Amino acid sequence: MKKIISFVLLTVLVLTTSLHVQAQTTTGAFKIYSTIRSIGVEWNISGDTQNNAICLVQYRINGSSTWQDAQPLFRVNFQSYDMLAGSIMFLDPVTEYQVRLTFSDTDGGNEIRTELISTKAVPAFPIGGNTYHVIPGTSGGDGSMGNPFQGISSAQNIAQAGDIFLLHAGDYGTAGQVYFTKPGALNNPIVWRSAGDGDVIFNQVRIEADYIWLHQLKFIYVTGNNAYGIRTSPPGPKNIVLTENYFENCHMCIYLNDGGENWYIADNVIIGDNDPNNGSNFSGEGIELWYTSGHTIAYNSISRVADGLSYPRSNVDIYGNDIFETTDDGIEGDYGHNNIRIWGNRISNPNNNGISFQPMNGAPWYVLYNQVAAPGEDTLKLRTRTDRVLLAHNTLVAWSGPISSSSGLMQSFQSTNNLWISIQDRYVWEDGASSGVNWRTNWSHEGYDWGNYVYAFKWQGQRLVDIPAFQAYTGQAANSVQIDHATCFETFDVPAPPPATIPPQYMTLNANCNAVDAGLVLANINDGYSGIAPDLGAYELNKPLPKYGPRQLSLGIVFKDSFE
Repeated sequence: MKKIISFVLLTVLVLTTSLHVQAQTTTGAFKIYSTIRSIGVEWNISGDTQNNAICLVQYRINGSSTWQDAQPLFRVNFQSYDMLAGSIMFLDPVTEYQVRLTFSDTDGGNEIRTELISTKAVPAFPIGGNTYHVIPGTSGGDGSMGNPFQGISSAQNIAQAGDIFLLHAGDYGTAGQVYFTKPGALNNPIVWRSAGDGDVIFNQVRIEADYIWLHQLKFIYVTGNNAYGIRTSPPGPKNIVLTENYFENCHMCIYLNDGGENWYIADNVIIGDNDPNNGSNFSGEGIELWYTSGHTIAYNSISRVADGLSYPRSNVDIYGNDIFETTDDGIEGDYGHNNIRIWGNRISNPNNNGISFQPMNGAPWYVLYNQVAAPGEDTLKLRTRTDRVLLAHNTLVAWSGPISSSSGLMQSFQSTNNLWISIQDRYVWEDGASSGVNWRTNWSHEGYDWGNYVYAFKWQGQRLVDIPAFQAYTGQAANSVQIDHATCFETFDVPAPPPATIPPQYMTLNANCNAVDAGLVLANINDGYSGIAPDLGAYELNKPLPKYGPRQLSLGIVFKDSFE
């Protein structure tokens, strides 16, 4: 009998051990990538049935002795993803970093992994190639100053990686669409740029090769409908640079309709063909990325389009852009996947919404330090799946409730250090989802302004009169405060409800506002804050203001603001 009992106990022990081994979380395929200012990580895992695996992140410049903390990776387990993923941000360009990842799970499984990766360089003009001269025309010339190539096609016949083509004043689009078909090479693009003696004008351009740089050109469409400025051809050109260009009267202004990866689009002026005073128009984009990845979209001025920028796929940085008077949304991240980073943009007067998340197909997204003001609808569009977001240090201002339409499913939606302001007395947030907040969503250290409205939050059919009532009902909004926009800001000029325009401005705090020093410290996000604790909203008191829109005025255009 004792032998039988011992055998049964041994069998149970073996089965228990086997089950424990099977339940242990294991790591799988690993991916690390970068942009100019960021590093992204995706690390597949399996066996984490409780979804509680964690991965801490540290980084340092290679050769440094000091590790710095970054935000932990997010646990991503939806839309076929089963992984830990996240970003390190605000890095130096063309710098080699060590990244240390410490993975663990209470169910078993742990690993420390150290990776070496460099951020990318800001594009620089090539050195050592030939320089040629080009004028409008159809054929002829040798590229010299005295006998320039006549037309782009003639110049492309001899183009090689590293060459710079100086385009002299004139209209290069009289023959219609212009094709750029000659590729450059890694760190050695073919540059097509203004010679500086007058406007270089194109009608429509199609880019069909990699490593091409267009600089200080004008794309002005004059006839017809559904016009584009620049578009692509399959299989999608890579490493294209567009800088200091001017687009006017375009419908799809920069359109990656047939793909394209790792573009640098910076310091351009984009003025579409939509009339912002003519109601909603959902057609026509400023920069349409069309589900492509690896881009940096920075310091552009975008107006009179439906969406200022739309459809990034993954590993995309969007920052420093001044987006205003759009007929749909300011930034439309819809259907984006992993490591979308939207920071330091100013969005004013979108006819519909400031930043759209409808829906997310992957995660995480980082939405940081944006000023969104005076949308016709909501500052954020959260009506369908919104999953794994870090929303921090945004100033979100609406005439009648920053989230006035019901928000949908939110999972691990991390919101902190934001300002939510309704100019008119109105509740600041509406949630119409029957299940409310899901899984690990967490809000804390927020500033809310609902004026003298009878309740502050409309939540699952409940009217919650103030922050303590919201905290009691949801367990959210710890360490949050009620603010008053009439007394909190040094600059706050929204003179009338939408569609009235507002002047370009920085909605900075004054020193007496209770949003000062009211924030939560976030590693790698608000390093270097100036007070006792970080301030709420997009601007830290006594720190330099960010730049919105083009950083250079070499086109001779008067911008809405320069703040140089």
